[in-house]
Amino acid sequence: MSEDESTIPAAAQRWVLAGLLVAVALNVRHVAAWALPLASGAAAWRIWAAQRPARLLGRAWRVAIMGALTLAVLISFHTLNGLDAGASLLVAMMAVKLTETQRRRDWLIVLGGALFLLLAACLAAQTLALVPLYAAELWLLCTALYAIGAGPHLPPPPALLRNAARSLLLALPLALLLFLFFPRLTGSLWSVPRDDEAVTGLGDQMSPGSITSLVDSEETALRARFDGPLPRREDRYWRGPVLHAFDGSTWSRVHRDLGDPPELDYLGGAFRYEVTLEPNTHGVLLALDVPRQLLEPAHPVIRSFDDQLLSGEPLRSAISYRVESYVQHRSLEALAPAVRELDLALPGTRNPRSRELAHSLRAAATDERAYVQAVLRYLQDNNFEYTRSPAPLGRNSIDDLLFRTHEGFCGHYASAFAMLMRAGGVPAHVVTGYLGGQWNRFGGYLLIRQSNAHAWTEVWLDGAGWVRVDPTAVVDASRFNSDLDEVGGGGVRATGWAAARWFASSMQAWQAVNAWWQDEFINFNASRQLGLLGRLGFKERDYQALIAVLAVGATLWLAFLAWRGRVAPDSRARDALGRSWRRLEQALRRAATGRAAHEGPVAYGERIAGERPDLAATLRALTREYASLRYGRRCSVADQQRFDGAVRRFAARARRQRPPASPPGTRDSSHAPMTKNSAKATIDRR
Repeated sequence: MSEDESTIPAAAQRWVLAGLLVAVALNVRHVAAWALPLASGAAAWRIWAAQRPARLLGRAWRVAIMGALTLAVLISFHTLNGLDAGASLLVAMMAVKLTETQRRRDWLIVLGGALFLLLAACLAAQTLALVPLYAAELWLLCTALYAIGAGPHLPPPPALLRNAARSLLLALPLALLLFLFFPRLTGSLWSVPRDDEAVTGLGDQMSPGSITSLVDSEETALRARFDGPLPRREDRYWRGPVLHAFDGSTWSRVHRDLGDPPELDYLGGAFRYEVTLEPNTHGVLLALDVPRQLLEPAHPVIRSFDDQLLSGEPLRSAISYRVESYVQHRSLEALAPAVRELDLALPGTRNPRSRELAHSLRAAATDERAYVQAVLRYLQDNNFEYTRSPAPLGRNSIDDLLFRTHEGFCGHYASAFAMLMRAGGVPAHVVTGYLGGQWNRFGGYLLIRQSNAHAWTEVWLDGAGWVRVDPTAVVDASRFNSDLDEVGGGGVRATGWAAARWFASSMQAWQAVNAWWQDEFINFNASRQLGLLGRLGFKERDYQALIAVLAVGATLWLAFLAWRGRVAPDSRARDALGRSWRRLEQALRRAATGRAAHEGPVAYGERIAGERPDLAATLRALTREYASLRYGRRCSVADQQRFDGAVRRFAARARRQRPPASPPGTRDSSHAPMTKNSAKATIDRR
């Protein structure tokens, strides 16, 4: 029976099952809900079946179960493509495979499936907190591979774990070399398309009237590192999707080309900074106010008619880019007629009372600027309140807000203000993005969370262009004047026990480490790779230089392995078992031919047994015992001494004994196969 057809010990099977279950658990957040119970049940059944003569499932049953599980994946994800559906299908396949695992080859297939599941977990989430779990799982799977290869004499768990750890450490330099210098394509190494993935944050629509509770999310939206001083708090508006279309309750984006944005005259000082933007669904590269230019575009970027920076490809992974922005500017051109028509449009007869209010305020105002101030005074003087749990609004949502509930959050007031502007003949739209940010003194960056999401209004004023107006600041000025973002030395929101200074510092330190991991490892793309060549002194920063560095590094790594694997003379002197084997080889060279370089101990013994039938029985026992002690079970001092004594007796006998002359056509009885027990008895007897 070949090695692939042989079985493996129950202990080795448990190593593989443990690695498979941990791999499934690491994917539990994005696979089907039934995946982990299914894998656990299949593993439990396989352990039970190994302990009693249970009959494994037949082929017909396996095909039927696999068909049912494939249908379950289709029902759960409506597809078999993608990371989530693919990982769920792989779990199902491994669970069915466990119902037929008998040979070593079957268990190697299960182990391979667990390795692919570990890769799926790495593609699904790359946060720093998960890295130790991924490393531990890789160690476990490598240990399982050693257990499968150990054969019937399985070493104890500490020995298996040490061997696996040693192999992984030896492979680490090559892995680091490949990570740094293997030529990359543009894009992210760690991301695959996930069409069913929902990302928290901004979107293409805003319907504040349908929201009765606003829940904070502490997930990171973006990070910004400034080359110089930070902008003032009142200027930290991070501009995202712009909403133009309004149906009376919902604002939404307009995906059409209305020409180039008006040319601007940039005033004041410029802010240069690097943004690390987390994945989002809207595809807008956020920037401080209106960006003048992208200094280092990370993706193909389109500048829309309303000064949005639109990514030319989906933002399924975090990206970094450098921007230059001005918070003060004025337009040098008139508003395009198509954009004016778009930003003055109002739906039918919705919100009639708000229209009447707008007409009365506009009639009393001398110009557009006065009208803007009149609407802001109306919101300030009529007891409007900011709340994160507003009452629901009806079909005429603006009327309900202005004349019934008098409460809402930023989306409510931005929506109402933009509608009043349009009703008064002033072009306006709603801008969504983020406001503020928390300074991280360890990482030296401004952290903007999803909880910093905000909405405001931009109005067109002749001679100035688009002007930002934030009506929420009028309703609740305390939210904008307070220093909530930077309590305790600049760190965490002052809610409950998190306000403690020590906790703020530790949280910021952890955030800074996570930011370093994201920037330097996860976002290590082709441009950063070529930049690394420049820091190493290469004048030609191209893929040929990368390949040259990779080749030199791989050669050095292989040379180190060769040097480490050499057998030094002093180590041979210390290896008692090796000395005994060399004594046996010397005795055999006198009695027969020497061992070839390609021959292992057992194969060598079988060949010499054919040449010297008179020595066959003892020789087979000695070579098999040596192979067992060297490569199988742990060799104790008593085992080594017993083997050395048997070798010495055999060597003395081989020197005295000459090959007997066998009659033609006869066969030496020593060619009969020996069992392990009879081999051991021969060594002890002789």
